[in-house]
Amino acid sequence: MTKSIRSCAFAVLALLACAVSGARADDISIIGRWEIVEAMPAPWTKPEERSTLVARGRGLTKLVITFAPNSVSSKFKLFQCKRGVDYDHLRLQVDALFQGNLPEPNPTAEARRLGFPRGDIPSVDVRCINAVFSFHFRDRDTALFALDNVIYTLKRR
Repeated sequence: MTKSIRSCAFAVLALLACAVSGARADDISIIGRWEIVEAMPAPWTKPEERSTLVARGRGLTKLVITFAPNSVSSKFKLFQCKRGVDYDHLRLQVDALFQGNLPEPNPTAEARRLGFPRGDIPSVDVRCINAVFSFHFRDRDTALFALDNVIYTLKRR
């Protein structure tokens, strides 16, 4: 194999690898029916605040949220948006998760403790008239978001 053919073959393989990794992020969608299955104090909170945050988090467990192409609905008013919803698909580095609030010196270790895989994390920003939320995906059927210093886990239903 000549040097130019090897270089061309390497370039094609590199492009294919990029396309495959990009396809995995595109495969993740928030559209559908989700349920909050877990709530825990965020790792950036103070230890003396955590019992209050656990109690606050329990109030939203079992809440069902439905994300449709043009709306978001649930029994919780903050997740009600009848029109004008905008979904922004992103891939974030771990130090950008939860608006950059994972504790230093090692946000990667905190992200791993929360169950996130290595590498960039697929995320979706959901913008509505009354709120903006960032949902970070552990896998295609599990997403986490933060609200008032509580991290909630959503499962696709």
